[in-house]
Amino acid sequence: MPGMRPAVSIIIPTYNREKLVCKAIKSVLKQTFNDFELIVVDDASTDHTQTAVEQFQDSRIRYLPHQHNAGVCAARNTGLAAAQGHYIAFLDSDDEWLSDKLEKQVIRFERAPNQVGVIYTWLQIIDEQGNIQKLRQPTAQGSLQQDLIYDNFIGTPSTLMVKSEYIEKTSGFDIRLRCCEDWDMWLQLARYCEFDLIAEPLVQYRNHGEKGRGSTNSYAVVEGHLIFLKKHHINLIKEYRQIGSSSLAQKASRLFKIGRRLLCHGNEIQHHEAIALGQKYLWTAWRANPFNLQMAFHYLSSQLGSQLYPKAVQLENKSKQILSSILK
Repeated sequence: MPGMRPAVSIIIPTYNREKLVCKAIKSVLKQTFNDFELIVVDDASTDHTQTAVEQFQDSRIRYLPHQHNAGVCAARNTGLAAAQGHYIAFLDSDDEWLSDKLEKQVIRFERAPNQVGVIYTWLQIIDEQGNIQKLRQPTAQGSLQQDLIYDNFIGTPSTLMVKSEYIEKTSGFDIRLRCCEDWDMWLQLARYCEFDLIAEPLVQYRNHGEKGRGSTNSYAVVEGHLIFLKKHHINLIKEYRQIGSSSLAQKASRLFKIGRRLLCHGNEIQHHEAIALGQKYLWTAWRANPFNLQMAFHYLSSQLGSQLYPKAVQLENKSKQILSSILK
């Protein structure tokens, strides 16, 4: 009946991806579950994105254009403001869903306890030709606030379905973040609800070399991490032994990952705050796991200066490649 609330609101933010967004939309229209609305938020594209979206003659699709480019967080927030569904599902415009993704998540929600507010899935990482490169298989479930603070093991928004009542408790996606914005949102949600997992790959994440991507743009990575860490890691460096249920070795590994990322991207753009903070995280990781040679190597290399650390990382990567080829 007209005016009835859809079960699921799907939000696709997009910018200058007229070909990829069509693939994303087609993967939605192929879903075995069809009680949804699809909100495509065009973040002021300069290509033919509008024409590409409007070619789909389906009353469930809503096209919302931005007049000015405001970033993916603002685009997702526009979608959230317009969403009417009981559940919210996110799909990035360069990703695709397998046909039973929505159906399996809705069924799982119907059977889950009330405190479960998020259900996510495994995913396949594919190349630009659609070939599967890797399978990502997270395992975390339940109350995740303290463990999630160390690492975004939930991953891309494209795997999630969220109860709208819990989204409404958050402040939305933080528009200051050009990186870590999804991680920030999962932490907001983890304050209010539990997470459940469907251990099946129901999403295809496209690995491509698009310029300016938040995950590869050093300026976006550094800026996003600095804001995120100041927001969520105020006491973590001092209190990591008491925070979270992971082992000390696991915590060290996750702190090491943050430090290495800050140093690699910070050195790329000569961002001194990121470099200093990266060294702090590497030192904390090594202190937490003092017999780990990789952590010792990275921390000591970071003390040699911004010119030598990237070369040390390159040497490590080359050594791994050689060893991998020998063991094949």
